[in-house]
Amino acid sequence: MYLRNTSNEVKELVLKINEFDKEKKLKFIDYIFNLWDRNQINSLNETNPNLLYDSIDIEIFNPSSINYHYLVIELKEYWNYNYSLYRLYPKEYKELIPIFERLSLKEKKDTFTELLLVLEPDKLLPNNMDGYEIARLIIKF
Repeated sequence: MYLRNTSNEVKELVLKINEFDKEKKLKFIDYIFNLWDRNQINSLNETNPNLLYDSIDIEIFNPSSINYHYLVIELKEYWNYNYSLYRLYPKEYKELIPIFERLSLKEKKDTFTELLLVLEPDKLLPNNMDGYEIARLIIKF
């Protein structure tokens, strides 16, 4: 754990993810990053905020929010090439996914920051990406 002032739910979730082996860890992180790329990380926890009326005030957090528009696409290409993530998700995720989905927007952003800080020392990011820098941008958002 790198961040201070995170909720217990975020701490427990990141610790459980960190207990997985490399492949399972990447698959779960890939799942979360897919939600992030599809605008599903937002202040109303809407699964498809693009269908909401324009008059509804919603804060959407996605890679474009931190000026990394193609971050998830680049990560998926790298992971699929190096680690073959095409297989189905393991059973252990069934209990972690609802925990993540119930988190508030701030807690989800904290989770992304923590996961990037997990990926960096494990050398699970492409060489041209700095997980610490991306984490700093998320914190500033």
